[in-house]
Amino acid sequence: MSGFQADSVEITVLVENWVDMLLPDLDFGDGGHCVRAGLIDHFDQRRIPPQAENGISLLVTARHGRHASTALFDVGLTGSVLMHNLRVLGVDATSIEHVVISHGHPDHYGGLYSFLDAFDRTMPVATHTDAFLPRYAVMGDGRTSAYYNQTFTLDNVERHGGRPVLSGGALDLGCGMYTTGYIPRTVPFEGPVEPAASHAPGLYQVRADGSYGLDEVVDEQGLVIDVKGKGLVVLTGCAHAGVLNTIDRAREICGPKPVHAVMGGFHLGFPTTPRANVDLTLDGMKEREVSHIIPMHCSGLHTHATFQRDAPDRYLQPAVGTVLRFGK
Repeated sequence: MSGFQADSVEITVLVENWVDMLLPDLDFGDGGHCVRAGLIDHFDQRRIPPQAENGISLLVTARHGRHASTALFDVGLTGSVLMHNLRVLGVDATSIEHVVISHGHPDHYGGLYSFLDAFDRTMPVATHTDAFLPRYAVMGDGRTSAYYNQTFTLDNVERHGGRPVLSGGALDLGCGMYTTGYIPRTVPFEGPVEPAASHAPGLYQVRADGSYGLDEVVDEQGLVIDVKGKGLVVLTGCAHAGVLNTIDRAREICGPKPVHAVMGGFHLGFPTTPRANVDLTLDGMKEREVSHIIPMHCSGLHTHATFQRDAPDRYLQPAVGTVLRFGK
């Protein structure tokens, strides 16, 4: 896919699993910066601190010349945390032109209706048709979360002022920013693990043809920003499709360019994910020469510890309020 490149991109972490007021600002030495909501902000009685929850939301602004395109990639688990953090982080939400929902799990779409209700205009909401299909979670102790995504429907999105954009292909959001659309599963160890037996613990879905089986999260999509002089910045929601598969898909869209940064959920912290996948993922990142690696949300403590130990020059710890700037 040909198109404009971004001169720069700015990514603000609006929702993430933790707040850490001790993290320092960083200068990447290549024109990029990482700015934190630090200790002085948390101790300032004139300010209200941000909040964390088990979810993810990234505010992304790509700039090309005098133009800009701003998208909200996922919206966290609850509207209360998202709207709180938009306010206390001083975000001008009126600049947001698109919402992209990576897939139909509540920790990625949960804040959508509160966000949409805050506007007097309609808002494009890009996702996949399969995101609305009924989903079930089966626990190891026999409990079942039945149809846990039942509030996420086309009717509800439209009722709150969203305009669904349903596509399996890549969407051009402007200024060098694209959705990935469907992410092919080609890396052997990535993707959902088939349960050992029917109704074993795991995530399930009622498919479009009415069958019930493993939730392969075929609706998942990422976001990629093609930054001039730097390469690709790749964002993942939960990487059920695999973070390496997502990188490879980003290169299909934008061409075989360097990968400047990868950030988001890496799907490595789930109890059913083999521990060996952490090392395999880092090996794949190194093979793809990823410059900055920023695991978030569902990536897991072992992933953070391993990446920090084995790739300290590439690893970055995220937190709510982190602002990343890549490009000029």
